[in-house]
Amino acid sequence: MEWLGRFKLLFALTYAGFLGNIAVIYYLSRGLSYGEIGLATAVAGLGFFLFEVPTGVIGDKVSRKTSVLIGFIIMPLSTSLLLFLRSFWVLLLHELLGTLGASFVSGSIQAWLFDNLRAEGVEGQFREIWRSIQKLALIVSSATTVAGGFIAQFFGFEVAIALTAVLQVFLIPLAFSIPEMGFSKPELSYTLHLLSSWRELRKPEIAWLIAYLLSVTLALGQFRKFFEPYLGDILAAYLGTTIMGTLGILGLVEVLVRTVPRYMGVALRGRAGRLLHGLAPVGIPLATVLSVLYPNPLIIVLLGVAASLLASAFTFNFSVEFQKRVSSEKRATVISLRNMVLALATSAFYVVYGFATDSLGLSRARLLFALGFLVVGGLFKFLSAGPLRGYLRFEV
Repeated sequence: MEWLGRFKLLFALTYAGFLGNIAVIYYLSRGLSYGEIGLATAVAGLGFFLFEVPTGVIGDKVSRKTSVLIGFIIMPLSTSLLLFLRSFWVLLLHELLGTLGASFVSGSIQAWLFDNLRAEGVEGQFREIWRSIQKLALIVSSATTVAGGFIAQFFGFEVAIALTAVLQVFLIPLAFSIPEMGFSKPELSYTLHLLSSWRELRKPEIAWLIAYLLSVTLALGQFRKFFEPYLGDILAAYLGTTIMGTLGILGLVEVLVRTVPRYMGVALRGRAGRLLHGLAPVGIPLATVLSVLYPNPLIIVLLGVAASLLASAFTFNFSVEFQKRVSSEKRATVISLRNMVLALATSAFYVVYGFATDSLGLSRARLLFALGFLVVGGLFKFLSAGPLRGYLRFEV
């Protein structure tokens, strides 16, 4: 499997970037409000809703590799737009183009890997290979995120943006060099293929699994949304500086809060992995509640580490479980339909959360929404242990 090393590098670089979540501070510095940022994020989510299915069908009916390459061509165009950010409309165009590029990649890149492994007769190794790919992606993401924070602080956001665009351009020839094996086009027409995939998505064993994922995804999204300005303001007060003077530290914090815990969550096996997986639905919103009740930078960072660790264990096991429950000929389309549903839900959430933050203030909005997700997470824990155990139980 000489192609596998290049595929691992390709996937890892897909998640690399020198801007990271401090991009929110860049948007705010350009005069945008929390409501505008939340609205742009929501419209991008609606873009996923519109783009995921057509791009997923391209992955199933044309080629996984073709779909991924189209996405990689679009992504640097989206990133470059940030160099010209002067208004909400430029941000909106950036988000929509980024969403379009990600849609071409999202459903097909994982299906491409699974098909190649199946063609080599080693699809049974998917879990461990996927685990190693995730680990490499997190290492590369960590390095570029830390570097990007300090680059933005000392040389300006524009340098971090330009470097990210250059990195994305490199993905195109790298993807060209990787073969596509084991791919076969379905015989059904576009419409019948789409309807058939939608029916598969509505099967109880898949639909309830997606609902469970949504509860965890939204809870984690709420913790992370506007996390950098929230922590940056508190950190600046402790250090006696401004939020712009904390960018390098925030880059390090992003790695501590997001990347390192994700690496640990993917690496954990056995009892530890099962424990974190099980705690995720209630543990993540509880971490958000505590981050408001105890506004200390160190406590907030530790809570962020805990939330990301729980989410990482949960989503890794979800990804493996979902692949096992979906038929091969519909894989990219079903994954895209799943992403479409998630995008629609998160879009609605980000609109409400963004304007609620403008109205209530960041701390009050964080607390109020986190309490709601805590109730939802508790309900899913009850269902997974009782009435819906057969649908919500993972092999971890």
